[in-house]
Amino acid sequence: MKGKVSFVIAALALAFLQAPVFAAGLVKQKIDTTDAMATLANYDRGFYTPQVLHLKPSGGKPIGKPWAKLLHLRAEISEFSSHAWLGIDTTGGKNDTTWGKNQDLTEDALNVLQESLDSIRANRGFAVVRICYDPWYNGRSNVTPDHEWVLKHVKQLAPVLSKNTDVIVALEMGMHGAYGEMHSDTNITYDRIAEATNLMLRSTPPELKILTRTGNYSAKVLGFDNWGVDFHIDGEKFAEIAKAKGDTMYRVGMFNDGYLGTQYDYGTWGADCKTSICREEGVAWLEKYGINTPYGGEALTTAENYQVINTPEFLSYEGFRTHTSYLNIQWNNNLIDSWKKTPFNVKDFDYDFERVDSLTGFKYINDHLGYRFVLREAWITDTVGADGIFKAKVRIQNVGFGNLTWKAPVRLAVLTDLEGTDLLICPMPTYYDLPDIDSRDIHSRTISIAGGDTVMTFDGNNEIEISTKLNIRGKGRYQVYLKIGDIQFANHEVSGIGSCGEERPAAYLGKVYYDEDIKTSIPRALTTRDSQKQNAPFVQRVRHNAIVRDGEKSYRLNGAKVLKK
Repeated sequence: MKGKVSFVIAALALAFLQAPVFAAGLVKQKIDTTDAMATLANYDRGFYTPQVLHLKPSGGKPIGKPWAKLLHLRAEISEFSSHAWLGIDTTGGKNDTTWGKNQDLTEDALNVLQESLDSIRANRGFAVVRICYDPWYNGRSNVTPDHEWVLKHVKQLAPVLSKNTDVIVALEMGMHGAYGEMHSDTNITYDRIAEATNLMLRSTPPELKILTRTGNYSAKVLGFDNWGVDFHIDGEKFAEIAKAKGDTMYRVGMFNDGYLGTQYDYGTWGADCKTSICREEGVAWLEKYGINTPYGGEALTTAENYQVINTPEFLSYEGFRTHTSYLNIQWNNNLIDSWKKTPFNVKDFDYDFERVDSLTGFKYINDHLGYRFVLREAWITDTVGADGIFKAKVRIQNVGFGNLTWKAPVRLAVLTDLEGTDLLICPMPTYYDLPDIDSRDIHSRTISIAGGDTVMTFDGNNEIEISTKLNIRGKGRYQVYLKIGDIQFANHEVSGIGSCGEERPAAYLGKVYYDEDIKTSIPRALTTRDSQKQNAPFVQRVRHNAIVRDGEKSYRLNGAKVLKK
């Protein structure tokens, strides 16, 4: 059932308006609005596990059991490249090198890829997909076939990738070089990578996000030639290309397998900003145009004599700007282990190290990769009458580094409240679609640069208004939940009498009473006590300070000094 919904991204000042303005005529619900600080089972983001799939002309074996819920699916097609050295044939006393063969991808090979994606789906998982010619991902150089064959293989792969966008988080456009990382191969040129990537863009639906290995490659794909001069998001050339490319600007991103290893991410960003894209220009691009595009890769230990930036504290700032959503759990294992041993001592909203015995840097990063939704406030209709009209206004704060990269359906789930009834079996919920809410617009915080300082310009609070018609039969009280796909919210699970569970995962909004004797649903007028209720308190970070926003006309800085509005 469809209802009329309006969605508003609230600016910082709007997030703390007085209660009567925020939801006049609705009743504030008594719900737990704190972040439970639990690691959530949302597997379209987070730490991934790599798994290699060797595609053969015939007799290939699909992945039957994915190694993780979030998989880095490393499909390699080395047997379809004459430049790929597969091994040494020692049969019959020979000692010959065996090579792949330039040939079309076979139906058998494409079916094995499809069956592997089916296994990931059956496992209720997701995959970051990369396809390359490096045999078993061993880092062999000069494996890429002649360019005409790369283009043929792109066309042949596109239909399979297009059918599986529900489980593919992103396509890392490998196809070239060792590990599919677009290096160590004489067949690599910017023009060839741009042509292959643009062919993949044209051959697949917009839901498939496509990433190259560096900002320079992505810039070339988008049509920049002199990126050291033109790749600045506030420049005239950038505006010209962005207008011409349209939505494609938001579909092309990058993956970073040198992440945080140096201030240049091991060459991912340039040192000479006149000839290459430097870190600040690249981060600014990802911040604006990668807002719903996955970004991640492999974080590395620091190279000798380079600046150390691979700390949870650095990532807790830059991660919000780049919308970092996934990292390799296995590499670099030494760095990952150090994060697990390092306390995280920065207050970040109410994700507070003082609330747990040991909050590690790893847990903070793991819990904040991608999106993280916290229901901060819910105001709903007190009584629904015979017309079935239900209204609500909720505030969801996205405290994760990034945003949803796919459009998860948004629904209300309504079910009979068991409290005070003689029902012995939990009733099934009735669902009401809210198609006008775009879940990708529940944005995380944004941070702007002002000279040498940083300013948080949006704190991730999003206000959502709901108006829909409920098809309720039977006078009584009902529980109401907000569902965004099957995404878990960070709030504590609702507990107590009357909670069933069939509606989960979801955000519990509160309870509404239905009375068919009332002709029209008229929200109950707020009492004086209700009108004095303010937004739920939480802690946020501004630069290196912690500010408690208590919903009153003051901010308490670090729990001490009071700053008046």
